Amino acid sequence: MLRYIAAALTAALAMPAAAQDWAYAESNRFRVYSEGGEAAARTMAVKLERLDDAMRLFTGVKPPPGPTPVNGKVTLYQFGKSDDIGKLAGQRGVYGFFIPRAGDSVAFVPLVADRISQEYSSPGARQSFEFNPGGIDPEAVLFHEYAHYFMYYHKPAAYPLWYSEGFAELFGTLRLEDRGFALGEAPIHRRTELTMFDVSTDKMFDTRSQMIDFPPYGHGWLAVSYLTFKPERKGQLAKYLIALNRGVEGKKAAQEAFGDLGNLQREFNAYRRERAMGMSAQYPSQSEPMVSVRKLSAAEAAAMPTHIKSSAGVTREEARGIVKDARRIATQYPDSLPVQLMTLEAEFDANDMGKADKRAVEILRAHPNSVEAHLFRAMIAMENAKLDPKFLANAREHYLAANKIDAEQPQALAGYYLSFRLANEAPPENALIALETAFGAAPFDSQIRRMLGHLLLLENKDAQAKAVLGPLAYRPHANARTRKLRDLLAGLDRGERQPLIDELAPSLKKKDAD
Repeated sequence: MLRYIAAALTAALAMPAAAQDWAYAESNRFRVYSEGGEAAARTMAVKLERLDDAMRLFTGVKPPPGPTPVNGKVTLYQFGKSDDIGKLAGQRGVYGFFIPRAGDSVAFVPLVADRISQEYSSPGARQSFEFNPGGIDPEAVLFHEYAHYFMYYHKPAAYPLWYSEGFAELFGTLRLEDRGFALGEAPIHRRTELTMFDVSTDKMFDTRSQMIDFPPYGHGWLAVSYLTFKPERKGQLAKYLIALNRGVEGKKAAQEAFGDLGNLQREFNAYRRERAMGMSAQYPSQSEPMVSVRKLSAAEAAAMPTHIKSSAGVTREEARGIVKDARRIATQYPDSLPVQLMTLEAEFDANDMGKADKRAVEILRAHPNSVEAHLFRAMIAMENAKLDPKFLANAREHYLAANKIDAEQPQALAGYYLSFRLANEAPPENALIALETAFGAAPFDSQIRRMLGHLLLLENKDAQAKAVLGPLAYRPHANARTRKLRDLLAGLDRGERQPLIDELAPSLKKKDAD
Protein backbone atom coordinates (compact mmCIF):
# COMPACT_ATOMS: atom_id res chain seq x y z
CA MET A 1 0.00 0.00 0.00
CA LEU A 2 1.08 3.61 -0.41
CA ARG A 3 3.17 4.80 2.49
CA TYR A 4 1.47 5.79 5.73
CA ILE A 5 3.14 8.09 8.22
CA ALA A 6 4.04 5.44 10.79
CA ALA A 7 4.95 5.98 14.42
CA ALA A 8 8.44 4.50 14.89
CA LEU A 9 10.67 4.10 17.93
CA THR A 10 14.47 4.05 17.77
CA ALA A 11 15.77 1.37 20.14
CA ALA A 12 18.48 -1.21 20.65
CA LEU A 13 17.90 -4.86 19.85
CA ALA A 14 19.59 -8.12 20.83
CA MET A 15 21.18 -10.63 18.48
CA PRO A 16 18.98 -13.68 17.69
CA ALA A 17 19.83 -16.74 15.66
CA ALA A 18 20.86 -16.64 12.01
CA ALA A 19 18.21 -16.51 9.31
CA GLN A 20 16.74 -19.75 8.06
CA ASP A 21 13.71 -20.47 5.87
CA TRP A 22 10.57 -18.36 5.96
CA ALA A 23 7.82 -19.64 8.23
CA TYR A 24 4.31 -18.53 9.18
CA ALA A 25 2.73 -18.75 12.63
CA GLU A 26 -0.83 -17.84 13.58
CA SER A 27 -2.34 -17.49 17.04
CA ASN A 28 -5.65 -16.12 18.26
CA ARG A 29 -4.65 -12.47 17.90
CA PHE A 30 -1.50 -12.43 15.75
CA ARG A 31 0.09 -13.59 12.52
CA VAL A 32 3.87 -13.85 12.24
CA TYR A 33 6.06 -14.19 9.16
CA SER A 34 9.61 -14.99 10.24
CA GLU A 35 12.76 -15.46 8.22
CA GLY A 36 14.12 -17.36 11.21
CA GLY A 37 12.14 -20.54 10.64
CA GLU A 38 9.25 -22.27 12.40
CA ALA A 39 10.72 -22.10 15.93
CA ALA A 40 11.31 -18.33 15.68
CA ALA A 41 7.83 -17.74 14.29
CA ARG A 42 6.18 -19.78 17.05
CA THR A 43 8.22 -18.09 19.79
CA MET A 44 7.29 -14.63 18.56
CA ALA A 45 3.58 -15.50 18.32
CA VAL A 46 3.60 -16.81 21.91
CA LYS A 47 5.37 -13.68 23.16
CA LEU A 48 2.86 -11.43 21.42
CA GLU A 49 -0.05 -13.32 22.95
CA ARG A 50 1.56 -13.02 26.40
CA LEU A 51 2.16 -9.30 25.82
CA ASP A 52 -1.51 -8.84 25.00
CA ASP A 53 -2.46 -10.86 28.10
CA ALA A 54 -0.25 -8.66 30.28
CA MET A 55 -1.68 -5.44 28.87
CA ARG A 56 -5.23 -6.64 29.38
CA LEU A 57 -4.50 -7.59 32.98
CA PHE A 58 -2.85 -4.22 33.63
CA THR A 59 -5.55 -2.10 31.99
CA GLY A 60 -8.61 -4.17 32.87
CA VAL A 61 -9.54 -4.77 29.22
CA LYS A 62 -11.34 -8.08 28.97
CA PRO A 63 -10.65 -10.48 26.09
CA PRO A 64 -13.34 -10.74 23.41
CA PRO A 65 -15.86 -13.57 23.89
CA GLY A 66 -14.92 -15.37 20.66
CA PRO A 67 -11.93 -15.81 18.35
CA THR A 68 -10.37 -12.75 16.75
CA PRO A 69 -11.48 -12.21 13.13
CA VAL A 70 -8.70 -12.63 10.57
CA ASN A 71 -8.93 -8.96 9.59
CA GLY A 72 -8.57 -7.99 13.25
CA LYS A 73 -5.22 -9.71 13.73
CA VAL A 74 -1.90 -7.88 13.73
CA THR A 75 0.66 -9.20 11.23
CA LEU A 76 4.34 -9.13 12.20
CA TYR A 77 7.25 -9.45 9.77
CA GLN A 78 10.54 -10.56 11.31
CA PHE A 79 13.47 -10.49 8.90
CA GLY A 80 16.92 -9.11 8.06
CA LYS A 81 19.05 -6.81 10.15
CA SER A 82 18.40 -3.53 11.94
CA ASP A 83 19.57 -1.55 8.92
CA ASP A 84 17.02 -3.35 6.74
CA ILE A 85 14.21 -2.07 8.96
CA GLY A 86 15.54 1.48 8.69
CA LYS A 87 15.70 1.22 4.91
CA LEU A 88 12.15 -0.14 4.83
CA ALA A 89 10.90 2.77 6.93
CA GLY A 90 12.81 5.23 4.78
CA GLN A 91 14.56 6.66 7.81
CA ARG A 92 17.97 5.79 9.17
CA GLY A 93 17.90 4.91 12.84
CA VAL A 94 14.47 3.26 12.84
CA TYR A 95 14.89 -0.27 14.18
CA GLY A 96 11.27 -1.35 14.36
CA PHE A 97 7.90 0.15 13.55
CA PHE A 98 4.19 -0.46 13.60
CA ILE A 99 1.43 0.69 11.23
CA PRO A 100 -2.15 0.51 12.55
CA ARG A 101 -4.76 0.46 9.77
CA ALA A 102 -8.19 -1.01 9.25
CA GLY A 103 -8.10 -4.73 8.47
CA ASP A 104 -4.34 -4.74 7.90
CA SER A 105 -2.27 -3.64 10.91
CA VAL A 106 1.38 -4.59 10.45
CA ALA A 107 4.65 -4.46 12.38
CA PHE A 108 8.28 -4.94 11.33
CA VAL A 109 11.25 -6.04 13.47
CA PRO A 110 14.71 -7.38 12.58
CA LEU A 111 15.74 -10.98 12.94
CA VAL A 112 19.37 -10.01 13.44
CA ALA A 113 20.01 -6.76 15.31
CA ASP A 114 23.18 -4.70 15.33
CA ARG A 115 24.86 -2.70 18.04
CA ILE A 116 23.92 0.89 17.39
CA SER A 117 24.65 4.40 18.54
CA GLN A 118 21.98 6.89 19.49
CA GLU A 119 22.16 10.64 19.81
CA TYR A 120 19.81 12.56 22.03
CA SER A 121 19.49 16.29 21.61
CA SER A 122 17.80 18.84 23.83
CA PRO A 123 17.92 22.61 24.12
CA GLY A 124 21.48 23.53 25.10
CA ALA A 125 22.82 19.96 25.23
CA ARG A 126 23.67 17.08 22.96
CA GLN A 127 24.60 13.64 24.20
CA SER A 128 25.80 10.63 22.25
CA PHE A 129 25.87 7.14 23.67
CA GLU A 130 25.83 3.54 22.59
CA PHE A 131 23.16 1.29 23.92
CA ASN A 132 22.43 -2.42 23.78
CA PRO A 133 25.64 -3.16 25.69
CA GLY A 134 24.00 -6.02 27.57
CA GLY A 135 21.23 -6.62 25.10
CA ILE A 136 17.66 -5.33 25.14
CA ASP A 137 15.20 -7.94 23.93
CA PRO A 138 14.70 -7.73 20.13
CA GLU A 139 11.01 -7.17 20.57
CA ALA A 140 11.41 -4.11 22.84
CA VAL A 141 10.54 -1.78 19.97
CA LEU A 142 7.56 -3.92 19.04
CA PHE A 143 6.32 -3.98 22.63
CA HIS A 144 6.47 -0.17 22.75
CA GLU A 145 4.61 0.25 19.47
CA TYR A 146 2.03 -2.42 20.30
CA ALA A 147 1.32 -0.55 23.53
CA HIS A 148 0.35 2.48 21.42
CA TYR A 149 -1.88 0.32 19.24
CA PHE A 150 -3.50 -1.39 22.24
CA MET A 151 -4.20 1.92 23.96
CA TYR A 152 -5.80 3.54 20.92
CA TYR A 153 -7.73 0.38 20.05
CA HIS A 154 -9.21 -0.35 23.48
CA LYS A 155 -9.04 3.01 25.28
CA PRO A 156 -9.01 5.74 22.61
CA ALA A 157 -8.79 9.22 24.09
CA ALA A 158 -6.88 12.49 23.83
CA TYR A 159 -3.60 11.59 25.54
CA PRO A 160 -0.80 14.10 26.23
CA LEU A 161 2.57 13.33 24.68
CA TRP A 162 4.33 12.42 27.93
CA TYR A 163 1.64 9.93 28.93
CA SER A 164 1.37 8.30 25.52
CA GLU A 165 5.12 7.73 25.23
CA GLY A 166 5.56 6.97 28.92
CA PHE A 167 2.89 4.27 28.85
CA ALA A 168 4.53 2.72 25.78
CA GLU A 169 7.97 2.89 27.41
CA LEU A 170 6.58 1.14 30.48
CA PHE A 171 5.53 -1.83 28.36
CA GLY A 172 8.63 -1.62 26.21
CA THR A 173 10.58 -3.04 29.15
CA LEU A 174 8.00 -5.70 30.03
CA ARG A 175 9.72 -8.94 31.05
CA LEU A 176 7.86 -12.09 30.06
CA GLU A 177 8.41 -15.13 32.25
CA ASP A 178 7.24 -18.75 32.15
CA ARG A 179 4.18 -18.25 34.34
CA GLY A 180 3.75 -14.49 34.38
CA PHE A 181 5.34 -11.14 33.75
CA ALA A 182 7.21 -8.34 35.50
CA LEU A 183 6.51 -4.70 34.70
CA GLY A 184 8.26 -1.53 35.80
CA GLU A 185 11.93 -1.92 34.93
CA ALA A 186 13.61 1.37 33.98
CA PRO A 187 14.42 1.71 30.26
CA ILE A 188 18.21 1.69 30.15
CA HIS A 189 18.18 3.19 26.66
CA ARG A 190 16.65 6.32 28.23
CA ARG A 191 19.32 6.62 30.90
CA THR A 192 20.64 9.95 29.61
CA GLU A 193 17.20 11.55 29.89
CA LEU A 194 16.68 10.06 33.33
CA THR A 195 20.07 10.90 34.83
CA MET A 196 21.01 14.22 33.23
CA PHE A 197 17.79 16.21 32.84
CA ASP A 198 15.50 17.38 35.64
CA VAL A 199 11.78 16.80 35.22
CA SER A 200 9.75 19.97 34.69
CA THR A 201 6.06 19.58 35.53
CA ASP A 202 5.51 23.05 34.08
CA LYS A 203 6.54 21.78 30.63
CA MET A 204 5.14 18.28 31.05
CA PHE A 205 1.59 19.41 31.79
CA ASP A 206 1.56 22.17 29.20
CA THR A 207 -0.38 20.49 26.40
CA ARG A 208 1.28 22.85 23.92
CA SER A 209 4.76 21.48 24.70
CA GLN A 210 6.48 19.46 22.00
CA MET A 211 9.40 17.05 22.07
CA ILE A 212 11.94 19.89 21.86
CA ASP A 213 10.73 21.28 25.20
CA PHE A 214 11.27 18.16 27.29
CA PRO A 215 12.24 14.50 26.75
CA PRO A 216 8.86 12.70 26.67
CA TYR A 217 10.16 9.14 26.52
CA GLY A 218 12.33 8.94 29.64
CA HIS A 219 10.42 11.52 31.68
CA GLY A 220 7.14 10.11 30.40
CA TRP A 221 8.15 6.66 31.64
CA LEU A 222 9.16 8.12 35.01
CA ALA A 223 5.86 9.96 35.47
CA VAL A 224 3.69 7.02 34.39
CA SER A 225 5.69 4.63 36.59
CA TYR A 226 5.57 6.87 39.65
CA LEU A 227 1.91 7.83 39.34
CA THR A 228 0.92 4.20 38.67
CA PHE A 229 2.91 2.39 41.35
CA LYS A 230 3.19 4.97 44.16
CA PRO A 231 0.39 3.98 46.60
CA GLU A 232 -0.24 7.57 47.72
CA ARG A 233 -0.91 8.59 44.11
CA LYS A 234 -3.38 5.84 43.32
CA GLY A 235 -6.29 6.99 41.14
CA GLN A 236 -4.83 10.43 40.41
CA LEU A 237 -3.60 9.60 36.91
CA ALA A 238 -7.04 8.42 35.81
CA LYS A 239 -8.60 11.57 37.30
CA TYR A 240 -6.15 13.72 35.32
CA LEU A 241 -6.81 11.96 32.00
CA ILE A 242 -10.59 12.14 32.48
CA ALA A 243 -10.36 15.88 33.14
CA LEU A 244 -8.25 16.42 30.02
CA ASN A 245 -10.78 14.62 27.88
CA ARG A 246 -13.55 16.76 29.34
CA GLY A 247 -11.74 19.80 28.00
CA VAL A 248 -10.00 21.01 31.15
CA GLU A 249 -6.74 22.88 30.38
CA GLY A 250 -3.60 20.78 30.94
CA LYS A 251 -2.04 22.45 33.97
CA LYS A 252 -5.41 22.98 35.65
CA ALA A 253 -6.28 19.28 35.15
CA ALA A 254 -2.90 18.34 36.65
CA GLN A 255 -3.36 20.59 39.67
CA GLU A 256 -6.84 19.21 40.33
CA ALA A 257 -5.61 15.62 40.10
CA PHE A 258 -2.12 15.79 41.63
CA GLY A 259 -2.25 18.81 43.91
CA ASP A 260 0.83 21.01 44.28
CA LEU A 261 2.81 20.57 41.04
CA GLY A 262 5.99 21.90 42.63
CA ASN A 263 5.81 19.13 45.20
CA LEU A 264 5.11 16.56 42.47
CA GLN A 265 8.13 17.82 40.51
CA ARG A 266 10.36 17.28 43.56
CA GLU A 267 8.95 13.76 43.95
CA PHE A 268 9.61 13.02 40.27
CA ASN A 269 13.21 14.19 40.49
CA ALA A 270 13.81 12.21 43.68
CA TYR A 271 12.39 9.12 41.93
CA ARG A 272 15.03 9.52 39.20
CA ARG A 273 17.64 8.52 41.79
CA GLU A 274 15.65 5.72 43.41
CA ARG A 275 14.98 2.11 42.50
CA ALA A 276 12.11 1.82 40.02
CA MET A 277 8.81 0.54 41.34
CA GLY A 278 6.80 -2.11 39.50
CA MET A 279 4.58 -5.14 39.67
CA SER A 280 4.49 -8.80 38.76
CA ALA A 281 1.54 -11.05 38.01
CA GLN A 282 0.66 -14.43 36.59
CA TYR A 283 -0.95 -14.88 33.19
CA PRO A 284 -4.74 -15.38 33.31
CA SER A 285 -4.22 -18.77 31.67
CA GLN A 286 -1.20 -20.92 32.47
CA SER A 287 -1.59 -23.04 29.36
CA GLU A 288 0.59 -21.95 26.43
CA PRO A 289 -1.27 -20.03 23.72
CA MET A 290 -2.39 -22.12 20.77
CA VAL A 291 -0.18 -21.47 17.75
CA SER A 292 -0.22 -23.15 14.34
CA VAL A 293 3.02 -23.04 12.35
CA ARG A 294 4.01 -23.97 8.82
CA LYS A 295 6.88 -23.39 6.46
CA LEU A 296 6.11 -21.02 3.60
CA SER A 297 5.85 -22.48 0.12
CA ALA A 298 8.51 -21.62 -2.45
CA ALA A 299 6.06 -19.21 -4.10
CA GLU A 300 5.23 -17.41 -0.83
CA ALA A 301 8.90 -17.16 0.13
CA ALA A 302 9.80 -15.72 -3.27
CA ALA A 303 7.11 -13.06 -2.87
CA MET A 304 8.07 -11.98 0.66
CA PRO A 305 10.62 -9.22 -0.16
CA THR A 306 8.18 -7.46 -2.48
CA HIS A 307 5.21 -8.13 -0.22
CA ILE A 308 7.03 -6.64 2.78
CA LYS A 309 7.86 -3.45 0.87
CA SER A 310 4.26 -3.02 -0.22
CA SER A 311 2.94 -3.75 3.27
CA ALA A 312 5.24 -1.16 4.82
CA GLY A 313 4.18 1.43 2.28
CA VAL A 314 5.76 2.75 -0.89
CA THR A 315 5.66 5.94 -2.89
CA ARG A 316 4.50 5.85 -6.52
CA GLU A 317 8.12 6.02 -7.63
CA GLU A 318 9.19 3.17 -5.36
CA ALA A 319 6.22 1.08 -6.52
CA ARG A 320 7.21 1.51 -10.15
CA GLY A 321 10.65 0.20 -9.21
CA ILE A 322 9.36 -3.04 -7.66
CA VAL A 323 6.44 -3.87 -9.96
CA LYS A 324 8.73 -5.52 -12.55
CA ASP A 325 10.04 -7.94 -9.93
CA ALA A 326 6.50 -8.63 -8.78
CA ARG A 327 5.33 -9.45 -12.30
CA ARG A 328 8.35 -11.70 -12.86
CA ILE A 329 7.48 -13.70 -9.72
CA ALA A 330 3.81 -13.81 -10.75
CA THR A 331 4.80 -15.32 -14.10
CA GLN A 332 6.90 -17.92 -12.29
CA TYR A 333 4.05 -18.85 -9.92
CA PRO A 334 0.80 -18.24 -11.84
CA ASP A 335 -1.30 -20.50 -9.59
CA SER A 336 -0.25 -18.96 -6.28
CA LEU A 337 -2.95 -16.69 -4.83
CA PRO A 338 -0.54 -14.90 -2.42
CA VAL A 339 1.85 -14.16 -5.28
CA GLN A 340 -0.92 -12.88 -7.53
CA LEU A 341 -2.29 -10.66 -4.74
CA MET A 342 1.21 -9.33 -4.05
CA THR A 343 1.57 -8.42 -7.72
CA LEU A 344 -1.89 -6.84 -7.79
CA GLU A 345 -0.92 -4.63 -4.85
CA ALA A 346 2.33 -3.60 -6.55
CA GLU A 347 0.46 -2.68 -9.75
CA PHE A 348 -2.09 -0.68 -7.78
CA ASP A 349 0.65 1.18 -5.90
CA ALA A 350 2.41 1.88 -9.21
CA ASN A 351 -0.83 3.50 -10.46
CA ASP A 352 -1.19 0.99 -13.30
CA MET A 353 -4.93 0.66 -12.80
CA GLY A 354 -5.60 -1.09 -16.11
CA LYS A 355 -3.25 -3.99 -15.41
CA ALA A 356 -4.23 -4.07 -11.74
CA ASP A 357 -7.92 -4.40 -12.56
CA LYS A 358 -7.23 -7.06 -15.16
CA ARG A 359 -5.24 -9.07 -12.61
CA ALA A 360 -7.97 -8.63 -9.99
CA VAL A 361 -10.56 -9.98 -12.44
CA GLU A 362 -8.34 -13.00 -13.16
CA ILE A 363 -7.87 -13.64 -9.44
CA LEU A 364 -11.62 -13.53 -8.82
CA ARG A 365 -12.22 -15.88 -11.72
CA ALA A 366 -10.01 -18.47 -10.02
CA HIS A 367 -10.80 -17.45 -6.41
CA PRO A 368 -14.28 -15.87 -6.30
CA ASN A 369 -14.19 -15.58 -2.49
CA SER A 370 -11.03 -13.48 -2.36
CA VAL A 371 -11.92 -10.51 -0.15
CA GLU A 372 -8.61 -8.85 -1.04
CA ALA A 373 -9.31 -8.98 -4.78
CA HIS A 374 -12.77 -7.45 -4.30
CA LEU A 375 -11.27 -4.69 -2.14
CA PHE A 376 -8.68 -3.91 -4.79
CA ARG A 377 -11.34 -3.76 -7.48
CA ALA A 378 -13.23 -1.32 -5.25
CA MET A 379 -10.13 0.81 -4.65
CA ILE A 380 -9.30 0.79 -8.36
CA ALA A 381 -12.82 2.02 -9.07
CA MET A 382 -12.36 4.74 -6.44
CA GLU A 383 -9.20 5.90 -8.24
CA ASN A 384 -11.00 5.89 -11.58
CA ALA A 385 -13.85 7.87 -10.02
CA LYS A 386 -11.47 10.82 -9.63
CA LEU A 387 -11.86 11.23 -13.40
CA ASP A 388 -15.38 9.85 -13.77
CA PRO A 389 -17.72 9.62 -10.74
CA LYS A 390 -19.76 6.86 -12.41
CA PHE A 391 -17.10 4.41 -11.15
CA LEU A 392 -18.35 4.95 -7.59
CA ALA A 393 -21.24 2.56 -8.27
CA ASN A 394 -18.73 -0.08 -9.32
CA ALA A 395 -16.69 0.50 -6.17
CA ARG A 396 -19.82 0.12 -4.07
CA GLU A 397 -20.60 -3.19 -5.79
CA HIS A 398 -17.21 -4.64 -4.84
CA TYR A 399 -17.32 -3.32 -1.30
CA LEU A 400 -20.65 -5.12 -0.93
CA ALA A 401 -19.18 -8.29 -2.45
CA ALA A 402 -16.31 -8.20 0.04
CA ASN A 403 -18.78 -7.64 2.88
CA LYS A 404 -20.84 -10.67 1.87
CA ILE A 405 -17.72 -12.82 2.18
CA ASP A 406 -16.46 -11.19 5.39
CA ALA A 407 -19.14 -9.22 7.22
CA GLU A 408 -16.61 -7.74 9.68
CA GLN A 409 -14.08 -6.40 7.15
CA PRO A 410 -13.74 -2.72 8.18
CA GLN A 411 -12.39 -1.45 4.84
CA ALA A 412 -15.40 -2.87 3.02
CA LEU A 413 -17.82 -1.40 5.58
CA ALA A 414 -16.27 2.06 5.55
CA GLY A 415 -15.81 2.02 1.78
CA TYR A 416 -19.48 1.24 1.24
CA TYR A 417 -20.46 4.28 3.31
CA LEU A 418 -17.84 6.47 1.62
CA SER A 419 -19.11 5.59 -1.87
CA PHE A 420 -22.36 7.41 -1.09
CA ARG A 421 -20.70 10.50 0.36
CA LEU A 422 -18.35 10.85 -2.61
CA ALA A 423 -21.33 10.52 -4.98
CA ASN A 424 -23.13 13.30 -3.06
CA GLU A 425 -25.89 10.84 -2.20
CA ALA A 426 -27.50 10.52 1.21
CA PRO A 427 -26.18 7.27 2.72
CA PRO A 428 -28.97 4.80 3.52
CA GLU A 429 -29.45 3.47 7.03
CA ASN A 430 -27.41 0.33 6.36
CA ALA A 431 -24.48 2.49 5.21
CA LEU A 432 -24.62 4.48 8.46
CA ILE A 433 -24.59 1.23 10.41
CA ALA A 434 -21.69 0.01 8.25
CA LEU A 435 -19.55 3.03 9.19
CA GLU A 436 -20.30 2.63 12.89
CA THR A 437 -19.42 -1.07 12.65
CA ALA A 438 -16.16 -0.26 10.86
CA PHE A 439 -15.27 2.19 13.61
CA GLY A 440 -15.93 -0.46 16.27
CA ALA A 441 -13.63 -2.88 14.44
CA ALA A 442 -10.86 -0.36 13.73
CA PRO A 443 -11.04 2.67 16.06
CA PHE A 444 -7.32 3.29 15.46
CA ASP A 445 -7.85 4.00 11.74
CA SER A 446 -7.69 7.76 11.29
CA GLN A 447 -9.77 7.92 8.10
CA ILE A 448 -12.64 5.91 9.57
CA ARG A 449 -12.52 8.09 12.69
CA ARG A 450 -12.64 11.27 10.58
CA MET A 451 -15.59 9.94 8.56
CA LEU A 452 -17.54 9.14 11.71
CA GLY A 453 -16.72 12.54 13.21
CA HIS A 454 -18.05 14.19 10.06
CA LEU A 455 -21.24 12.13 10.18
CA LEU A 456 -21.84 13.01 13.84
CA LEU A 457 -21.45 16.72 13.08
CA LEU A 458 -23.98 16.45 10.27
CA GLU A 459 -26.34 14.85 12.77
CA ASN A 460 -25.74 17.74 15.21
CA LYS A 461 -24.07 15.42 17.71
CA ASP A 462 -21.21 17.78 18.48
CA ALA A 463 -20.23 16.30 21.84
CA GLN A 464 -19.95 12.82 20.35
CA ALA A 465 -18.01 14.20 17.39
CA LYS A 466 -15.52 15.83 19.75
CA ALA A 467 -15.06 12.54 21.62
CA VAL A 468 -14.41 10.70 18.34
CA LEU A 469 -12.04 13.33 16.93
CA GLY A 470 -10.14 14.10 20.15
CA PRO A 471 -7.67 11.19 19.87
CA LEU A 472 -6.72 12.44 16.39
CA ALA A 473 -6.40 16.08 17.32
CA TYR A 474 -4.28 15.52 20.42
CA ARG A 475 -2.21 12.52 19.49
CA PRO A 476 1.59 12.65 19.86
CA HIS A 477 3.89 13.75 17.03
CA ALA A 478 1.30 16.10 15.58
CA ASN A 479 1.66 17.13 11.94
CA ALA A 480 0.14 20.15 10.22
CA ARG A 481 -3.15 18.38 9.52
CA THR A 482 -3.42 17.29 13.14
CA ARG A 483 -2.76 20.79 14.42
CA LYS A 484 -5.38 22.17 12.03
CA LEU A 485 -7.93 19.69 13.36
CA ARG A 486 -7.08 20.77 16.89
CA ASP A 487 -7.70 24.42 16.00
CA LEU A 488 -10.99 23.58 14.30
CA LEU A 489 -12.18 21.66 17.35
CA ALA A 490 -11.42 24.73 19.45
CA GLY A 491 -13.54 26.68 16.99
CA LEU A 492 -16.36 24.19 17.45
CA ASP A 493 -16.43 25.14 21.13
CA ARG A 494 -17.06 28.71 19.99
CA GLY A 495 -19.94 27.64 17.78
CA GLU A 496 -17.91 27.64 14.56
CA ARG A 497 -19.15 24.35 13.10
CA GLN A 498 -18.94 24.72 9.34
CA PRO A 499 -15.13 25.01 8.99
CA LEU A 500 -14.72 21.67 10.78
CA ILE A 501 -17.46 20.04 8.70
CA ASP A 502 -15.79 21.29 5.52
CA GLU A 503 -12.39 19.99 6.64
CA LEU A 504 -13.75 16.51 7.37
CA ALA A 505 -16.03 16.23 4.33
CA PRO A 506 -14.88 13.30 2.13
CA SER A 507 -13.67 14.32 -1.31
CA LEU A 508 -12.10 12.49 -4.23
CA LYS A 509 -9.55 15.29 -4.42
CA LYS A 510 -8.38 15.04 -0.82
CA LYS A 511 -5.41 12.94 0.24
CA ASP A 512 -6.35 10.02 2.43
CA ALA A 513 -3.30 9.80 4.66
CA ASP A 514 -2.93 11.88 7.83
